[in-house]
Amino acid sequence: MADDAMEVPLFGQRRTGVVVNVASSVTLKPLPLLSIYTASKAAVGAFSEVLALELQELDVRVRLVQPGRAPETRFGDNTRSRMQAQGGFPEAYAGLVQRVSTGWEQEQSAVTRPLDVAEAVWLAATDPLSPARIPACADAVALAG
Repeated sequence: MADDAMEVPLFGQRRTGVVVNVASSVTLKPLPLLSIYTASKAAVGAFSEVLALELQELDVRVRLVQPGRAPETRFGDNTRSRMQAQGGFPEAYAGLVQRVSTGWEQEQSAVTRPLDVAEAVWLAATDPLSPARIPACADAVALAG
């Protein structure tokens, strides 16, 4: 690696290891009202891909876990309260916010639970044959299609 700031000393000394990043399956399918969140998670994915190229010389694997919709998490709570209050969206978006909010409430598809994410991280960390991107639940698998 050309930049000393990017050097990973322990991996370099051991010449083995795994980096596991967690992003979101929201990067696999555009969803309205999540543009900033999606962009930040896409950045984690791009960072992981480049880091994998940089660390392969050290025999260090980089994996990206992609959870799906997780209504039981704090993100789910924050999203619901924000959407119900519509405080974070301009009035012009009121109809879209209402449609999206209603759709999420009515959606009965599989969801990602914290244990699903833990299992995906475990797979990423312990299985050298795991894929570079690991969907963390059936809903994420469906989006990864």
